[in-house]
Amino acid sequence: MPKKITKIAVPILGTLLLASCAGGSARGSAQPTSGPATSANASSDALPPDVPRVPKALDTTRFQQDPCTILTPTQVQIFKLHEGKPRHKPNPTCFWHDLDGTAKMSLSVSIATDRDGLAGLYRQQKNFKVFEPTKIEDYPAAIVATALDQRPQGECDVEFAVTDKLSISVKTSLETPDRAANPCGPTKTAATEVLKTLKAAN
Repeated sequence: MPKKITKIAVPILGTLLLASCAGGSARGSAQPTSGPATSANASSDALPPDVPRVPKALDTTRFQQDPCTILTPTQVQIFKLHEGKPRHKPNPTCFWHDLDGTAKMSLSVSIATDRDGLAGLYRQQKNFKVFEPTKIEDYPAAIVATALDQRPQGECDVEFAVTDKLSISVKTSLETPDRAANPCGPTKTAATEVLKTLKAAN
């Protein structure tokens, strides 16, 4: 069981950052270190033509400072999870774990300030094991996996754009007996709840 938790604690973002640094342009580099990424990064200049644009840029500044507030206590209870634990490097992230308890799942939400939003994923999609475009409500998203498709083991990573230059990764790991039946269902539900929080704050 600790092995599962370790996987969640090291999200896909680090791997993508290395790949992006190897092949990305200057516009795909990390956000400036002088402050958190905001809706000011929403410019769609020079984005690849196949990258879908967001309907409205959402400011994430306050959630980068306190990432566990990206889900309210009521929303966390939907998944029967306990209080989250924040981490700010390499990205603002919150982790909720209850693999052995009632929830039998873990959840992480990371604000991907270290790359160029969904454009960073689209540029590297040929290198991914899984890249499936989707939507979280009306915002563009993708189901992603770098080296190995872990969905049969109950793990799923969904990333959705909040501006044309910033995205959020939502990852779940399930320990339920039917975890392979619909591994991305809880992930999409969690991403939808995150989006609700962001819309309410904007």
